[in-house]
Amino acid sequence: MSDRSDTTLLILGHGSSKHSESSASVRNHAELLREAGKYADVRVAFLKEEPLIESCLDGLQTEQVVIVPDFLAEGYFTRRVIPRILNLPERNNNIQYCPPVGTHPMMAELLQNAAESVARDWKPRDTSLLVVGHGSGKNPCSKQTLLHHLAAVRQSSHWAQVEDLWLEESPRVGEWRQVSAKPQVIVVPYLLNDGQHGGWDIPDDLGVDKNSPVHGVTHELQGCMIRIAPALGTSTRFVDAIAGIAEIWG
Repeated sequence: MSDRSDTTLLILGHGSSKHSESSASVRNHAELLREAGKYADVRVAFLKEEPLIESCLDGLQTEQVVIVPDFLAEGYFTRRVIPRILNLPERNNNIQYCPPVGTHPMMAELLQNAAESVARDWKPRDTSLLVVGHGSGKNPCSKQTLLHHLAAVRQSSHWAQVEDLWLEESPRVGEWRQVSAKPQVIVVPYLLNDGQHGGWDIPDDLGVDKNSPVHGVTHELQGCMIRIAPALGTSTRFVDAIAGIAEIWG
């Protein structure tokens, strides 16, 4: 493993001007990597909240900089928006811009772990696994990252069914009953944080009562038993994928 004592690691997130809790996972990832002590400095920056990405390269004290987008898909923001804001084509070679953490092969393993954590007494052969991605109307490639991981989950697991649902594309979360083939259903949000989407939108679209706890319970909905896992980015092992991306590409 290479020495990074002269390197700053920049973790870039989307953030939100309306929901401050949406950036909690990104900040936590940075804190854990900071505590690991491998890099001279670990900082965060966001598109929609302070500190902003526009100024994230100002005042750095190291010669080398590694930038990892804490996004779960390669798409509009990682391919176009962030490189444009940072003017990456004109930057020196001491700045290394990595693919988003969601492209790491470890995501398939984390998805499997998340499903197993809520399966408990359910047998995989009797259970449908539905994974919810964000999706995007701006870049059709954004969903390919998750679809690639789901193909790996199908090959390495014994779930009766592994299918995708989306917040902004079809099949949408509200169509889950038409997608699910089994009466036992596990839903894993392929999201960074249990914020607006993970904590409110997905449960609401599934039909969960607003006054019911989301996690740790079994929901009876439309003749099915449903268990919802926490957002993937809350996994304690998620920072290992960030570190892996930085090591490979940085």
